[in-house]
Amino acid sequence: MHVFVYGSLMYDPVWGSVVQGAYQNLSAVAANHRRHAVIGETYPAMVPAADHSVHGLLWLDVASEDIHRLDVFEGAEYTRSAIEVLGADGQTWQAHTYLWNRPDQLPDADWSVAEFERTGLTKFLDRHVRNWQATGQRKQ
Repeated sequence: MHVFVYGSLMYDPVWGSVVQGAYQNLSAVAANHRRHAVIGETYPAMVPAADHSVHGLLWLDVASEDIHRLDVFEGAEYTRSAIEVLGADGQTWQAHTYLWNRPDQLPDADWSVAEFERTGLTKFLDRHVRNWQATGQRKQ
């Protein structure tokens, strides 16, 4: 199964802490989706939204045991859903992604990749990934 990611899981220190396998990836875009900031968090939420696109990574042929680990990591805030994405190779791919369950609670603000890279990644690693590594439990 292919997995489209658009936030913290685009970054090797996070992805590599959650999954056990080694996977190839390529840049991809999810049309008709929007990536929102989540109030009080460094990670984003993605929801369907006409006239918006989300740039992310497509991880290829992810093993079922790692899909399960991703499901646990993402937790109840997200639902794994099938979508189409356009890969940097020009091909349309069927992939699973994690959509936010409560779109009515999201601010009308986009998540900033640049801000996450500047300060959010370190905070995310300290807060969420260390907990995941210690307990195998989802983000809290």
